[in-house]
Amino acid sequence: MFNDLVQHSKAPDSLKSPMLYETTEINGSITIDLQDVGKCINSIGIGNTDGTCFIVNGNRINFAGNGLYMLKTPIDKAPNITIHTNARHVGRIGAGFAVNIPTSVAKEPGFHSTSKPRTTLSGQVVPGIGGHNYKTVSLDSRYKIDETVMNEIKAGSRFIGQGYPFFIDLGDEASKLPFDRMYATERNQMHLSFESGVNYFLYSRRWEFEERF
Repeated sequence: MFNDLVQHSKAPDSLKSPMLYETTEINGSITIDLQDVGKCINSIGIGNTDGTCFIVNGNRINFAGNGLYMLKTPIDKAPNITIHTNARHVGRIGAGFAVNIPTSVAKEPGFHSTSKPRTTLSGQVVPGIGGHNYKTVSLDSRYKIDETVMNEIKAGSRFIGQGYPFFIDLGDEASKLPFDRMYATERNQMHLSFESGVNYFLYSRRWEFEERF
């Protein structure tokens, strides 16, 4: 999802913050008034919550990790979205029109850590203090980025350019990856560029996603 409509809404700032550890308390439900009622919403992004169930305008979502969740019934031209949940808090909620970008067979997932352990002269490992573990994935799209995708990127360019992480659904690639969704930034999202090479409105790009929190 490139264009998060919640960012343009009057939702609490903590609910729109890119930092998931800035949480919003929820008492059973929350309604988010949207500024742009002409957009179709087919997906919801959820990050950092203690809840397991979210019902968004009648669509049930079982939370299974930070990332993007597709709605069974898209919400079309609604002035607001109402979320009922058993969560007590949530870090960020996104809503918008998720576009599907097919990728090549080759995938490059990775598991990393910012911890800096030290090895003593006797060969013992002294664990590093602090640090965190995170995932990355590299995906290659060859002439799969069409005009619809470009329009969504353009619409969301303000917050993309500010480094806001994306809510990502990797369900179509789940059989080839060790995880099926992410909350991540793209390595070069402040300078997005695309490669053309065919006689149609189709572009290519290698995406380098790194998990954020």
